Amino acid sequence: MASIRKRGNSYTITAYMGYDEQGRQRKKTTTFTPPDGVTPGKAEKLAKAYAATWEEKIKGYVALDENRTLSELAEWYYSTVAPSVLKPKTLFGYKKTVYDHVISKIGREKLKNITPPMLDSLFAELQRSGCMQGSFRLKDRSLLDGVNRENLAKKAGVSRAAIYDVLAGQTVRRENAEKIAAGLEMPFSKVFDDVTKNQGLSGASVNKIKLNLSAIFTAAVKKEIMRRNPCKLATPPKVDTKPAAYFDEEQCRKFLAALHEQPEFQFEVICNLFLATGIRCGELCALHWDDINLETGFLYIRHTLVRLNGEYTRSEPKTSGSERRIVLPEYIIELLKEHKRKQVLERFKSGGTWEAPEAVFTNNSGNYCISGNLNNKLHRLCKKYELPDIHLHSLRHTHASLLINSNVTAKVIADRLGHSTTKTTLDTYSHVFAESEVKAMQAIDMALFRKAE
Repeated sequence: MASIRKRGNSYTITAYMGYDEQGRQRKKTTTFTPPDGVTPGKAEKLAKAYAATWEEKIKGYVALDENRTLSELAEWYYSTVAPSVLKPKTLFGYKKTVYDHVISKIGREKLKNITPPMLDSLFAELQRSGCMQGSFRLKDRSLLDGVNRENLAKKAGVSRAAIYDVLAGQTVRRENAEKIAAGLEMPFSKVFDDVTKNQGLSGASVNKIKLNLSAIFTAAVKKEIMRRNPCKLATPPKVDTKPAAYFDEEQCRKFLAALHEQPEFQFEVICNLFLATGIRCGELCALHWDDINLETGFLYIRHTLVRLNGEYTRSEPKTSGSERRIVLPEYIIELLKEHKRKQVLERFKSGGTWEAPEAVFTNNSGNYCISGNLNNKLHRLCKKYELPDIHLHSLRHTHASLLINSNVTAKVIADRLGHSTTKTTLDTYSHVFAESEVKAMQAIDMALFRKAE
């Protein structure tokens, strides 16, 4: 039976619920305040009745521990639950997102105090002002003159992509900026400018944060740590996702001509392969020569390139449906054969220092290519030839749009892109399908219903 203790004008009610796995006694506490004007005897009776009802209500929640903080719950989830359901790379990304945007703001709140309105306020704040971690830009590119990029990345403990990003004038977070300054053995203020802007997160980004947080609460409910998941009643952030960007056919021809004019043959092969296969960037960067049969023209997608603990490594692809076989056009096969011949010569010139000898596409030292560097090259090319400023992933979208406008079925497109279901394909490219349907209607209209003039 719950114990009742009078404290001023209210009563503290404590229910004892056995012992946990460490031998500590579990107890739950609540407070009852009787109505004004009742006699002391009546107030005590009301407190006893409330205690009996409350104790009956919490039966079955033996492990209920809503007095722990959200920060403690997140640590429990990411150390005991998430490793068994998430890939290491995904776990790292999800955890960082939650800690950067949620734990930093409401991590000290007790679980029992976290309500849907509190989460609504948090999500609205993120859309207004973001996480405000700070953005920093390299003061002068000449600071890295004569500095080996590979060695600096290793010394600073950052990715090669971070070094190339700062050289391209892009901003980096304070954490990486401080590491790079330390790697250069220079004062932080002499290397980077603070260019932080009060920029909010997109609705899509906030919605992903909501889903990651909801997964933590759902696990807590299943383990009877919490009664309910407050995310389920929170208002979903408004998602204004822009349609996937892509080149149209005329822009594709101009782009291919520009690729042929630029001096780097490997980059020409890479972009052609993107357009011909719709491959993901991580999948392309992870390709080994044994993934390509140059005789049969089959390309096998079996890995994706991920960064863990500062090192790039091949990992399982995004989903089980991502593993697939793609038939290559003859033109692409010839490009790959020529690229392989050139690569063998480059490896010979390197004197055996090639870092990833099996990789199809490499940087100058023979290590894996990374998306940041490739994207920078793409942006410069598009700017030079007055093409829309797109990302590498947009070439995947371009591949899909070409298939859709050629009346290829959604199932075939989904299989080729490695989508787990056709729903993903239809949702991602709904605007392209809509345009294709209009063209089909216009073709029928012209063929059957327009009178010859």
